[in-house]
Amino acid sequence: MKKNVFYLIMILSLLSTVSLNSQNIIINGKTNKSNAVLRLFVFDDLLTCEESIICETRSDANGVFRLEATIKEIMIAQIAVNLERVDLVLNPNSSYDLEITIPKQETDVSYFERQKPTLKIIKTDDQDLYYQFYMTESLINDFILDNFNALYRTRRTFLLDTLDRQIKEAIGEIRSDFVRDYIRYKKGATVMAIKNDDGKSVMELYFNKQKVLYMQPAYMEVFKEVFTDYLQSSRFEPSALLDSFYAGYDSFWQFLNKDALLAGNPQLSEVIVAWNLRRMYYENPGERIIISEYLDKIKQNTNYLKNSYLIANIQKQMSRLAYNTPAPQFSLKDMNDHIVKLTDFNDNMILLQFVEKISPMIDYQFTVLNDLHQQWQDTIQIVTIATKDCFTDYQQLFKEKGFDWILLNLNDDILLLEQYQIKTFPDYLIIKPNNKIGMAPAPAPDQYLEYHVRRIFKHL
Repeated sequence: MKKNVFYLIMILSLLSTVSLNSQNIIINGKTNKSNAVLRLFVFDDLLTCEESIICETRSDANGVFRLEATIKEIMIAQIAVNLERVDLVLNPNSSYDLEITIPKQETDVSYFERQKPTLKIIKTDDQDLYYQFYMTESLINDFILDNFNALYRTRRTFLLDTLDRQIKEAIGEIRSDFVRDYIRYKKGATVMAIKNDDGKSVMELYFNKQKVLYMQPAYMEVFKEVFTDYLQSSRFEPSALLDSFYAGYDSFWQFLNKDALLAGNPQLSEVIVAWNLRRMYYENPGERIIISEYLDKIKQNTNYLKNSYLIANIQKQMSRLAYNTPAPQFSLKDMNDHIVKLTDFNDNMILLQFVEKISPMIDYQFTVLNDLHQQWQDTIQIVTIATKDCFTDYQQLFKEKGFDWILLNLNDDILLLEQYQIKTFPDYLIIKPNNKIGMAPAPAPDQYLEYHVRRIFKHL
């Protein structure tokens, strides 16, 4: 008997372990990109939009891939095929069959005119979450467009009741609180635009004594509209706010708690203040030490775990590519197939340039850059990194024009573009000795780049 009980306990223990380790999200997909890097991102919160990779794989020669991960709640996610991304909303304990198509880009089209990749859901068992969410989004956008004059010019807020009826008629009963909250706060965004009362109506109806919805995109859309300038608003006399700020952390909060909304919503108030401190950090470089200390204290003293995570994300973003932080490392081949590493330049200051296709703007900037190179000689090293598809073109350009600084091939290290937050081409960064960030991003050669290079060099 004891032996049977022992075996039963062992079996239950094994089943429990299997359950804990199993993945509750399964994505079976196909893309038109073979052997591509596939990554599944989720947003840690939708205020900072800080991301985490929860699964990574590669598509096979036919573009087929499988992603498996575990999530605890409904999450806005993105699937990246190499550097191209598509949006997705994921429900725990669900599977998805889908197709992702990456369009071929025209060579003469600007970054802002690029065609976006498309996602097609073939089958899912997510309790209609994806369908209801994106159908609702489409219905709301169409409704606002069709009723723009009535809503924004004649301010007929009662029309929002018609929107509710249209959604119900189109998709039936809403099955998820996530979608219901999405509808509610999208309507709140419309109310914000209609009522000219500095957001007072929206604060009272949608935020006062309400839950903080960290993972709800519509909630955070309205939050940013209402609260980004909250501490700079007419609610606080500027000199009194600054006096309390410099008097210390406790004095600062005592002053802020004179505001009824902040005093009555402690969880929300920490989010509002942290978000405003973030803005102050970027706008007031001289106050960054005290702002960082205040964020640390909110994170340490909060009673709300999600606020602690959110503030950690704010701090992570403030330090990413910040002055004097470590620059992302690379190891790439030059025109002679020699490996060049960032660490090779430990003793030098570098102007790092990322380029894609050759264009008239590139030609012009390279002419200015060449003049600067002649002035700097070996004092400041110029390193140009070209994408794999364009590297041969730049090799030819360097030979024809006689450019003699370092040209590297990005090759398959495309994730380096994300690490350096390269959004458009060409893009520039200044890196100090010991591979520390000097300025990211830096201006183009024809836009006072030399001034900033000299400024940073002077303080080495």
